[in-house]
Amino acid sequence: MMRDASPPALKRTIGVWSAALIVIGGIIGSGIYFTPAETARALPNGAWIIGVWVLGGLIALAGALTYAELGAMLPDAGGPYVYIRRAFGPLAGFLHGWMTLLSIASAALAAVALSFASYVDRFVPIAGIGGPVVVAAVTIVVTTALNIIGLKPGVIFQNILTVAKVAGISALVIGAVIAWGRVEPALVSGAPVAPDRLRGFGQAFVAVLFTVGGWEQMNMVAGEIRDPSRTIPRALVLGIAVVIVAYVGANASYLLALGRDGLAVSGAPAADTATRIFGDAGGRLMTAAVMVSILGFITVALLAQSRVVYAMAKDGLLVPGAAQVHPRFGTPYIAICVMGGWALVLLLATRGRMGALLTANVFPAWIFQGLAAASVLVLRRREPALARPYRVTGYPVVPLLFVLAAIVGIVSAFASAPGMSLVGVAMLIVGVAVFRWRTGARAAA
Repeated sequence: MMRDASPPALKRTIGVWSAALIVIGGIIGSGIYFTPAETARALPNGAWIIGVWVLGGLIALAGALTYAELGAMLPDAGGPYVYIRRAFGPLAGFLHGWMTLLSIASAALAAVALSFASYVDRFVPIAGIGGPVVVAAVTIVVTTALNIIGLKPGVIFQNILTVAKVAGISALVIGAVIAWGRVEPALVSGAPVAPDRLRGFGQAFVAVLFTVGGWEQMNMVAGEIRDPSRTIPRALVLGIAVVIVAYVGANASYLLALGRDGLAVSGAPAADTATRIFGDAGGRLMTAAVMVSILGFITVALLAQSRVVYAMAKDGLLVPGAAQVHPRFGTPYIAICVMGGWALVLLLATRGRMGALLTANVFPAWIFQGLAAASVLVLRRREPALARPYRVTGYPVVPLLFVLAAIVGIVSAFASAPGMSLVGVAMLIVGVAVFRWRTGARAAA
C-alpha cells in the first residue's frame, strides 16, 4: 500500500466557541487597562466617556461584519493578507505581510510582553535577573514554543486565558453593580482639564480604536476553522458582542469607583477600581487578572500573525521555508519562529522603550486594516460571481464606515508621532524594493 507523499497541511480543527474566544482574546489585551485613563483626560464627563466606548464598539462590529464576508468567501490562512492581495494585487498584499512582520505584529508582541513583565515585577522582583526586557524576552520564547508544539494545545491554553480575562472583567463589573450607591467616586486634585469637545473626542476616539482592534486575528487562522462559511460570521459577531459588553461595563465600573477625575489620573484603573470596591486583596487579584489578560493576548497574537508569514511563504514572496508545516505538530513552525524571533529583535533593539514599540505599530496597522475592509467593495464590483456564503449587513455603509474610521486612525497617528510614522513610510518603500527583487528573481528562475 502506497503512503501519501504529499506534504502535511493545516487541519481544520477550530470550532465556533474557540474561534469566538480567539476574537475576544485578540481584542482584550492590555489596552482596556490603561486607555480608559486617556479617554477620561480627553473628555469632560462620564456620559461622553461611555459614549465614545459605545461608538468604538460599533466601529469594531462594522469591521467584524466586513471581515466576516471576506473570511467566509476566502477562508484561507493569512486573513487580511489574502483579501488585500486579491483586491489590490500582489504588491499590496506583500506590503501588508512585510509590515506585519517588521512592525505591526512584532512590535505589538514586544510591547505587550514588556507590559506583562512590568506586572510580574509587582509580585516578584525582577531587577536581579535583568529587569523587564529579560522577562519579556522569556515570555516571547515560551509562548513561541507553545504555539509550535501544536494548534490544539495553543488554542486550549489561549481559551483558558481568555475565559480567565473575561471572568476578571466580569467580576469587576459585578462588584461595581453590587457596590452601586455604597462607593463614592474618589476625590482627587490636579485632574487635567479636558480640551474642547471636538478635539477631545478625536483624541479619545484614537485611544478607543487602539483598544478595540484585534478581531482580525481569527480570520488569519481561517485555514484551520471548521465549516468556515458558518463559523467565521458567528464567531466574529459573538466575540465582538462580548467585548462591547465587557468594555462598556469596565468603563462604567471605573467611573463609579474613581469618577472622571480619578480615572484621568489613574495609572492602573482596573487595580484602583478593584481596591476601592474589594479592598487591597481585590487590587492584587485584579493585577493578577491583568497579567493573565496580557499573556493571553501574546499567545493569540502569535498564533494568528505567524499565519501571515506562512501565507506569504506559500506564495514564494518572503522567508523561504516558512511555508513548511511540522510533520508531527501540524503547525507552521518556521513561520512562528520567524515572528517570535523578530519580536525579540525589536524588543532588544529598542531596549524596551514602550513608546517606540507602540508607535511602530499604530500607523501601518490602520493603513492595512482600512485596505482589508475596502477589499469588500472592490471584490463585490470585480468578482460578483464569487461565492459569498455570508454578505455583510448594511452594505456598503458598514464597510465604508469602518474605512472612514481607519482613515481617522492613520491621520491621528501621523499627527501624534510624525517621526516614527515616517520610519513606517520608509519601511514601506523598502518593502516595494524587496518585492520587486523577489518577483524578479522568481521570473528569472
